[in-house]
Amino acid sequence: MSPLPRRLHPLLGACSLLATSAALAGDVESSLSHHDLAAAENELESVAKDWEATWTKEQTEENSLEYGRTLQALGIVEREAGKADEALPHLELATKLLENAPSGERADAIEALALTRQDSGKVVEAEAGLRQVITLREGLPVSEREPGLSLGRDHLALNLLAQGHYAEAGTLFEASLAATSANEPLLRARRLGYRARYLHTLGSHSRAAAACSEALALHFDDPELRLSLESQLALAQLRLGKTSEARQDMDRAADQARELYSDPSAAFRAFPYLNNLGALDLSLGNAAEARAAFAEALDLLEKSVGTDHPSLILPLNNLGCAQQAAGELQAADESLHRAARLQEKYLPPLHLRVAETARNLARNALLQNSPQAAAEIDRATKSGLDLLDELIVSGSEQERLNFLQLMDLVSLPCATGDGIRIADVLAATKARLLDAMLSEKGGSGGTRPDWKAIQTALKPGTALIDACRYTTVGPEPEIRYGAVIILPEGPPKWVPLGSATDLDRWLEAFRKRLSWRAGELAGKSSAPPTLTLRSVLRSLHAGFWEPLAHELPAGTEHIAFSPDGALHFLPLPALLDEAMQPLCTRHRQIVTLTSARDLLGTPSQVKLSSKPWTVLGVSEFPKGAADPGEDRLLEVLSHLDSMPGTAEETKRLKKIAPRGSVFLQDGAANEQALAHLSSAPGVLHLGCHAFFLPGHIDSGAAVDFDENADLLYSGGLLLHRAALRGADSPLISSEDDLLFPGEVANLPLQGTRLVTLSSCESGAGTAVSGEGLLGLRRGFALAGAREIAVALWPVSDRSTPEFMERFYRLALSSDRPAQSLWQCQREFLTKAGNDGEFEAAVLRYGPFVLSQNTPLETGDEIVVSNKSFPWLRLLIAVPLLIFIAARWRAGSRKKAAAFHQAA
Repeated sequence: MSPLPRRLHPLLGACSLLATSAALAGDVESSLSHHDLAAAENELESVAKDWEATWTKEQTEENSLEYGRTLQALGIVEREAGKADEALPHLELATKLLENAPSGERADAIEALALTRQDSGKVVEAEAGLRQVITLREGLPVSEREPGLSLGRDHLALNLLAQGHYAEAGTLFEASLAATSANEPLLRARRLGYRARYLHTLGSHSRAAAACSEALALHFDDPELRLSLESQLALAQLRLGKTSEARQDMDRAADQARELYSDPSAAFRAFPYLNNLGALDLSLGNAAEARAAFAEALDLLEKSVGTDHPSLILPLNNLGCAQQAAGELQAADESLHRAARLQEKYLPPLHLRVAETARNLARNALLQNSPQAAAEIDRATKSGLDLLDELIVSGSEQERLNFLQLMDLVSLPCATGDGIRIADVLAATKARLLDAMLSEKGGSGGTRPDWKAIQTALKPGTALIDACRYTTVGPEPEIRYGAVIILPEGPPKWVPLGSATDLDRWLEAFRKRLSWRAGELAGKSSAPPTLTLRSVLRSLHAGFWEPLAHELPAGTEHIAFSPDGALHFLPLPALLDEAMQPLCTRHRQIVTLTSARDLLGTPSQVKLSSKPWTVLGVSEFPKGAADPGEDRLLEVLSHLDSMPGTAEETKRLKKIAPRGSVFLQDGAANEQALAHLSSAPGVLHLGCHAFFLPGHIDSGAAVDFDENADLLYSGGLLLHRAALRGADSPLISSEDDLLFPGEVANLPLQGTRLVTLSSCESGAGTAVSGEGLLGLRRGFALAGAREIAVALWPVSDRSTPEFMERFYRLALSSDRPAQSLWQCQREFLTKAGNDGEFEAAVLRYGPFVLSQNTPLETGDEIVVSNKSFPWLRLLIAVPLLIFIAARWRAGSRKKAAAFHQAA
């Protein structure tokens, strides 16, 4: 005999309170343990009729309580059998009859009614009831509150999750789980399952899988719960790309569900397991098999709950996706519109399911070449943007990043080729998480401007190029790049660029050639790659800049560029046009923005010359004796070279930095000094090592930042004692001289104008489509820096002193760091003659890129002497000239005296 499911325990509680039904409780439990809901329902209906007759004759308080308890028990069984419509009137009357019952009993009745209302799609009414339940149970004596109070909070959290109120739901789930003892394995397993459901919804599939695995390792006797957890785990494996494990576990779960719910009255409970099978087949491209699984799941539900029930939304949406994948566009349209009508009736507008269905409908309209496609895309985009506004401010950074992987708001607008539509979407969506994090630190937060607002920030002779990575809509989707160009006049222009595959291939060829050239310069001779750097840079320009250049009017001197995906790693100044001229010779500046909204920010009030600078330079890195083993970070640290060039760089900067600037070298250039700056410097210059350890992830797939949490710690800054790190060192320490981006974000840099990282690969990071680059640039922006200059690839410390001195002299003269950097690169790159000199120049001076979150500053060519004023020579020459003049005067007097004597 199977144990009574936990969800039916309130039924026994209601029956045990009946004065005449001690035997009845046993009969009901016996029927339910055999999964015979019909028998339990018949037994309770018979007793309910008797009590109804008694109560009708004499409506005493005792009779009201007995009749109410019977109706409550009957309603619970009817709900379990999927007969919510029959259960509702019974539970509504039971609640009224039990108004004078003790608080705990009243709470039980209200809870049963609330859960049944939720099953019927009345989630808002259910929420109100569940909150009332919690209030009643909180008023009970401490000894009587549990487990009812915690269970009520669980039910409320599940209700909020269904409504799309994710932040409050997550808080309740976490609190409930934290309060559950390991000595209650069944309850803990159930709450781990709730947490997994929440994490699935936000796209945190790795953590969902961990929660399910932890629950399944517990010892508890509830076959339904175990089956549910196994199915959730299989779904997480599917979302994480582990299809073989997912297939095996899902097939087993579906077979077990069919056996467990073989009774026709409970068959609908097999729906989730069939739905998961369909999701697996759909992800593998098996459209016909997916359609069959979704159709079977839908049929089971319709037989149980009818054709107008909120539980049909998920299978209808999934069936529509499968039909769409199978090319049955008309059938898909019907399924998706049915889902949308149910959503309109039962779900709030701000709901992930609503946004998903709207997106699927828009895609279907595009595939059908429907005249309504544009309107459907606009509706889907608005739904997604509204949901993004709601959700972007809650959760941890990893949860937020995972959620953003679910939201593709760009691809459908890009399919229209409408520059205005695409420009508005990019202006509203890019870097919204970064904006939210800046807002938490006192920033202005994320607004949603349109392209016209962006255009007003552009001066004559400027342009904004807002790029994106998107997926094409069609039978064979492809990941590509494109950009909108916004000029000071006229509407935005959409420009398709090359594919993600081509960009990745050319960037890899670029890195290989650079690496070979670096080896040659270091005296390590090897066979060169087939492609020269000039040919690679010409190909990158042809695929990813030339189409844009053709749309820029003559006289466009200053460009703000907001990249996406791997476009962050384009060596912009060195790209070669059709005349084989570097891009840095075609414009006065190209500066990087995280999003177009940066143009609408406030200009920095700090001039480069108005505040003291802080300059940290590390020439030597003492090494530890730890064996790096297979630890990639320790391997990097064990091979840190000395950087004698930073001493020369610091020496040059001392000549031009404002009075009062602080210069810290080697041992003084440590993490504690950086973390405890007395005030934010006007410029923070860091001459040290940086590192980046790229993760092994599929560039075409969404990234789960829980499974790949190391991506948030894959790069950082290395100060003086960083190489002393040991194998057992904590990941984060305030004294290890190793700063991850998260630590950088907490530095006291509010009021710092410019941060310059004269460090190898300081501009590397993990590209997140639509959100920018996770790395040091992002960390310094969060810390408060307005402009950040970094290097995209390794650079010799011996080549940077002269370059950095020239850059700062130009910047001090103009107060335009971005233009100064671009002009400095033009000066150094155009000095090269033959291929070898050009490749060496690109290696040394091409990696630097400056990003800013301020409006675009413009100006003419910056003119400043590269030579410092010869103060020392003047100090020596002036006394000498005075001496010579004095001697000359003395000689003149003698000659005059001699002349007079002679006369």
